[in-house]
Amino acid sequence: MTPTKTEHEAQVSMETAAIPLPDEPPFHILLLGDYSGRENLSNFTNAALPEARPIEIDRDNFEHVLARLNTSLRLEFEGADNGVLLLQFRELDDFHPDQIFKQISLFSDLRDLRKRLLNPDTYESAAREVRIWFEETNDEPFEESKGQEPSDESSGESSGNLLDDILGDTKRDAEEYPTRSTESPELNEFIRDIIRPHLIQTDEAEQAKLLAAIDQSTGELMKRILHHPHFQALESAWRGLYFLVRRAETSNDLKLFLLDITKDEITDNLKSVNDLSDSNIYRIVVKNTVRTPDADPWSVVCGNYTFELNVEDTATVIRLLKIASIANAPFISGAKPQMLGIESLADTPSPADWNYKNETDEGKLWTMLRTVSEAPHLGLMTPRFLARLPYGKETEPLEAFDFEEFSDAPEHEKYLWANASFACALLLAQSYTASGWDMSQKLFHELDGLPVHLYKDETETITKPCAEAQLTENACEILLDQGLMPLISFRDTDRIRIARFQSIAFPSKPLKGRWS
Repeated sequence: MTPTKTEHEAQVSMETAAIPLPDEPPFHILLLGDYSGRENLSNFTNAALPEARPIEIDRDNFEHVLARLNTSLRLEFEGADNGVLLLQFRELDDFHPDQIFKQISLFSDLRDLRKRLLNPDTYESAAREVRIWFEETNDEPFEESKGQEPSDESSGESSGNLLDDILGDTKRDAEEYPTRSTESPELNEFIRDIIRPHLIQTDEAEQAKLLAAIDQSTGELMKRILHHPHFQALESAWRGLYFLVRRAETSNDLKLFLLDITKDEITDNLKSVNDLSDSNIYRIVVKNTVRTPDADPWSVVCGNYTFELNVEDTATVIRLLKIASIANAPFISGAKPQMLGIESLADTPSPADWNYKNETDEGKLWTMLRTVSEAPHLGLMTPRFLARLPYGKETEPLEAFDFEEFSDAPEHEKYLWANASFACALLLAQSYTASGWDMSQKLFHELDGLPVHLYKDETETITKPCAEAQLTENACEILLDQGLMPLISFRDTDRIRIARFQSIAFPSKPLKGRWS
């Protein structure tokens, strides 16, 4: 059953009187998101997560804040039921494959094995170790070289168990290197599954093929880390934040703050209180600002989240709107393409393929949401923008080893995309820097200098749109009519543009903030 407007509003009641504010308060942007890997951590512990508090961030303290949050991930992979790789991030470069290569012991062991394959003095024993690994996958073993008998030395090395050498000893890592990853027997099996396709029957003398097996396995493991959903989400959060921080001219009048909190934490907290004034978000956005004498209010609140049209997300958004309205600070976040009845704007950029009609349950929810009185305080954006180039020889080469993130035609979801709310926050910050609170008639709309990825599709050179899809003018108009703020790519350039600063409200209304 589709909930009615009354059913949602019955959950919200709070005082609305506010303490008078200065005519021209500073421009403070609050950036909500999961910046420490909180959602990932919640899968591994029942302990209470640290309470979220606003933290000021700028170019000078960016990496200090990243380290202060103890940002980390525990990655699980299909095929490794209990195997976990631990990654810790103390600076932005820790998301780079060169740093991951140094941090994960699996890569160190593969690198050492590769060195031994290149050394004539250790080649024979290293090759035999690869054979033993191959045999442990239950595949066909390598053929022995004719006339060669295993030496005592090589037998001794083999009997030491290749997995101890290649995968690292779990106990050693846990006790001696607590910041490095730990690998279980299940993860060992996962690594065998990675290397199996690259281990082909070969004579020991064919050194190049053995090296290729190691190199391809190293690259495959790196891809699985980079494209793991939890890794992508955390890297996207920090690269989107860095995009904003390094371009915004922060000062005493313009400041950025992050709030390390997941969308689920917000939803659960808002649902748990009888009155929204008892919620953590209300305390941070309203009570500690517009309800506190001499405190500076928030000018805009951005969420590194995406919302879709289901009952839970709609209820959360309505509650956030109530809070944003009292704070007079618009809430800006991302919209999932499912709001248009599609899975991907990149795959279905034509409005003819969209299903956004009001007759569906989702359409009725959207119609209801657009007509609540606080709707002018919400802006939802789509699509996302490219946060970095793929790694590879022609784009972003690695120092640690030869690596192509996309060896074949690029998969859209394996690019690193950032939430469009970061672009919106930057444009509002730039507008304030240029015009102060008189910015409403002089809002900046365009950004340049984004990553541009060129790739070959058979004989044709393709430019990946900086904002996911090349939208037609008609598509943009429909998105605007639907109450969304489209982010537009310019063909074959590094530029993107927000079509219009507007709210979700129906009839169409500008995004409501102190500048309006």
